Amino acid sequence: MEKRLKSQQGLTLIELVMVIIIIGILAGVAMKSMDSVIETGRVESTKTELNALAKAIAGDPDLINNGTRADFGYVGDVGSLPPDLDALISTPGGFATWNGPYISSNFTQTPDDFKKDAWGVLYIYGGGTSITSTGSGSTITRQFASAVSDLTSNTIQGSVMDAEGIPPGIYSTGVNIVLEYPDGAGAMTSTAVNPSPNGNYSISGLPIGHHIMTTVNTTTGDTVVSYVTVLPKSSVVNNIRFGSALWGAGNSSSGSGLQYVTGSAVLNGTYGQNIYFQIYNNTGANVSISWIKVTYDHVPAAYFERVRWGSNTVANRTNPRYGSGDQVDFSSTMGINNGSSQTIRLERFRDAQTGSAGYEYMNGTNVTIMFSDNSEITFSI
Repeated sequence: MEKRLKSQQGLTLIELVMVIIIIGILAGVAMKSMDSVIETGRVESTKTELNALAKAIAGDPDLINNGTRADFGYVGDVGSLPPDLDALISTPGGFATWNGPYISSNFTQTPDDFKKDAWGVLYIYGGGTSITSTGSGSTITRQFASAVSDLTSNTIQGSVMDAEGIPPGIYSTGVNIVLEYPDGAGAMTSTAVNPSPNGNYSISGLPIGHHIMTTVNTTTGDTVVSYVTVLPKSSVVNNIRFGSALWGAGNSSSGSGLQYVTGSAVLNGTYGQNIYFQIYNNTGANVSISWIKVTYDHVPAAYFERVRWGSNTVANRTNPRYGSGDQVDFSSTMGINNGSSQTIRLERFRDAQTGSAGYEYMNGTNVTIMFSDNSEITFSI
C-alpha cells in the first residue's frame, strides 16, 4: 500500500523547474532559427525582385525565339534607361515607343510594392546600371550592365554586295542604308549612310533591341530589308546582299580618269533647265580640277549660266552665257579625293546666249564633259 502511494507522487519542484528551463531553451533556439529563416526568406525575395527589375529594364537574355534573343525590356523599346522605377509601369512622358508595363505589383492595395524590398525600404535607383536594397542593414545590389553605353551605344557594321559578290565601287553613293531605332525619348529616329566603294559600312550609337535596316540601290530600286538584333556591348555584323547582279566586275578598280556614276544624271528645276550628275575619282590619287569643257546636242541651241561643284559656285556668267564646246574656267580649283564622289550641276539652260531668254527643257540631251586633268565622261539625260 505504501509503494503504490509513493509511485503516484507528481514531479518535484526541481524537476518542474528543469522542464520549464529546457522548454525555454528549446523555444529560444526555435525562435532564433525562425528569425534566421525569415531573414533568409527576405533576402532571397529581395534578390528575386531585383532580378525581375533588372529584366524589366534591360530584358531577359534567356527568352529566345527562333534562336534569337526576344526580350530587351524598357531599353529595347525606348532606347534609353528609365529615369526611375515608376517608368516601368507608366510611360514617363507619353512615349510612343513605350510598350509597358514591364513589371507588375504583387498586391493591388499596395501598387508601389515593386519599388520596395522585403523590409519595406525603397530601392535605390537613379537611372544607372544597378539597383540597390538597404533594408537588411547591409546592401544588396543587382548590377545589370557594366556601363550605360553597353545598353545604348552599340554598333552595326558589315558589307554590301550584289548577287555576284561584287561591291558597289563607283556606284556606292547610289546605295542608301537606312537604320530605324528608338531615339531614347519616346520616338523613332533613323540614321542613313552610304557604303564605301569596297562595300563596307558602319553605324554606331545604337541601343539594344531589334532594329529594321532598309538598303536601296537607288539606280535600280532594288531593296533589301534586314531585321538586326543588337545585343549589349556588341558590334553586330550584318552583311547585305542584293538578289540581282548590279555592278560589273572591276568597277572599283583604278581607271585612267574621273568616271561618270552610272544613272546619276537627272534634270532639276521647274522647267527641267538644270542638269545634275555625279563623278567618281577612281584614279588612285587625289585630283584637282580647274576647268571643264561641256559639249552637248540640243535643238534648239541652249546656253547655261552657272556651274556648281557640290555646294560651291565655280562659274557664273550671263553675258555671254556658256555654250556647247566652251571651256568653263573655275573661279577656284576644286579637288576630289581618290575613292570619293562629287555632284556637279550645270544650271539655267536658256534659249539665247545673251540678254533676256527663256529656260530650255534639257531632256533627251547627250552630254560629253572633258575635265582639266584630261578625264572625259559621257552620258544622256
